[in-house]
Amino acid sequence: MKTASKREINEERNNPYSGIEKQLLNTFFSGIYISAKEFLTIGRDMGMQNLALKSRELLIKEIVATADKNGQTPELANRLITIVSNRVKEYQKLISNYPKSVGILSQLVQKGNATKMLIQRMARANPYG
Repeated sequence: MKTASKREINEERNNPYSGIEKQLLNTFFSGIYISAKEFLTIGRDMGMQNLALKSRELLIKEIVATADKNGQTPELANRLITIVSNRVKEYQKLISNYPKSVGILSQLVQKGNATKMLIQRMARANPYG
């Protein structure tokens, strides 16, 4: 098991949302991939017009921080849940159409549903308040 570096520990202390950021950035944990363009669209739809297309990591950090600062965390959570839900539905449709894919895709459905629950917890509990 990997131990956290001092930098990672400090980041976790300074950014209570780092867990959800890591979850969304790592397909292995979330079961889905959200592109930089999708993150950019989410931010701009939420009124963050100054966002520039950059790495997924930088975009999600900026969007989460801005949403928190502006009291938009529940709105951000809803937008992310919509994306995750749509991906899970696509996986379920693929399982239905291709039953032999159930082994792999059911794992992605499970990870996607776990990610949705994590996002819902983020929306309910503002770590700063």
